[in-house]
Amino acid sequence: MYQKSLSIGVLSSALLMAGCGTGDPIAENPATSEKADIATTASDGSGETEESEDDAEMEETEEVQEEEEEAEAETAATGEDEQAVPADQMGITMPLRLGTPLADLIEHYGQPTYDDFFLGSRLVVFNKEDGYFLDDQNVAKGFYIGNPDISVFDTRIGMTFGEIDEILGAKGEVGYDESETQYYLNIHYVENYKITYSAETEDGPVVEIVVIRSK
Repeated sequence: MYQKSLSIGVLSSALLMAGCGTGDPIAENPATSEKADIATTASDGSGETEESEDDAEMEETEEVQEEEEEAEAETAATGEDEQAVPADQMGITMPLRLGTPLADLIEHYGQPTYDDFFLGSRLVVFNKEDGYFLDDQNVAKGFYIGNPDISVFDTRIGMTFGEIDEILGAKGEVGYDESETQYYLNIHYVENYKITYSAETEDGPVVEIVVIRSK
């Protein structure tokens, strides 16, 4: 009996030493590793980590910022182009502004269809419609308009003197040019310009407009 009890005790001690009891540190490590893996796995089970999602969000934010900066740059460039036309010329829709050299006019239009002196200054006309008076340095100082698509402070070729007076809010100085054009004239002063409307009859449609800076 004593030997049998001893054998059972020895066996129990042997099993305990073999690791069958609780508190084995080797058995706890796999569980800790699994918890770490679970903590870094996305909640949707996609297998992507939280760190990769953060990186994707940062890249998307940077792309949005770059697009906004490009849009702002384009807007600023557009604003600069608009400011290239002086404020007092905004009401005159000629393709090129006063102060443009003759070389640039030719580059834009091609060779003029008329090039001679008219009303005391050199006048170049392109396509028989868009004209520019030049100063001594061959720089545009005034407009000659025969194009009905060009607007001069909301007036244009084809209107009568009465319609022009109504639009500009004042009665113009009406006269007759006997010396050079043999046209009836209606003269207005708008902004910094002297604008002369010419018609074959006093109540007929305007056939040409001359715009000269008056100040």
